[in-house]
Amino acid sequence: MAQILFTARHGGVSAGEFGSLNLGDHVGDIALAVENNRKILKNLLSQVSPVFMNQVHGSEVIEVDSNSITPVSADALITREVGLPLAVLCADCLPILIRGSKIVGAIHAGRKGLLNGIIKETISRMRALGGENLVANIGPAICSKCYEVDLPMYLDAVSHESELTTNPETHCLDLKRAARSQLSAQGVKVSDLEICTAHDSNYFSYRRDGVTGRNAGVIVLSPNIVPATFNGILYYFC
Repeated sequence: MAQILFTARHGGVSAGEFGSLNLGDHVGDIALAVENNRKILKNLLSQVSPVFMNQVHGSEVIEVDSNSITPVSADALITREVGLPLAVLCADCLPILIRGSKIVGAIHAGRKGLLNGIIKETISRMRALGGENLVANIGPAICSKCYEVDLPMYLDAVSHESELTTNPETHCLDLKRAARSQLSAQGVKVSDLEICTAHDSNYFSYRRDGVTGRNAGVIVLSPNIVPATFNGILYYFC
């Protein structure tokens, strides 16, 4: 069993372009505000602080437990420890939360991560550690209509991952379709919230706003699922 949540931008204490539940400590927000926002998140997780990572758009996958020195530089975290939340921060990239038998994982997947094989690497590591019956949840992220890149970048990306292809005239990439395809190819069941961060002002979006905060996806391996509600956080439980 696992508890999964994706945050929106409401219900925190940050101001201005970071208003209000910004969970990123690297975007220029006031440090104390971010600290208090993370305490709000912690309060929703049975007073256990999530494990965050320094995301580098690579393919590094790290297994953590409550004794790990964090944050670590990686783009995916996995754990077999019950009750330890894993967090991924995004403002257009895909937050992918994966649950299986006795293991969970959190992936940060942008264009570079998808091309670098972060999904395949994470699934391989989870299965090597005994993970079975894996299911993935894709949270709020930029849609194919909003993620336009320059032509050279578009041609390079689609030459390596055809599922990124949309309309060559607009040079937009379909990150979600590529992620769904890669997960399915690994035999993982996929659920997609189908929320576009750039379209929906309830979420932080770097592509829309430039200077902005970060949404979070959090997953925790848990034997006891307790429903909860909160202004600004979308929950569902598995």
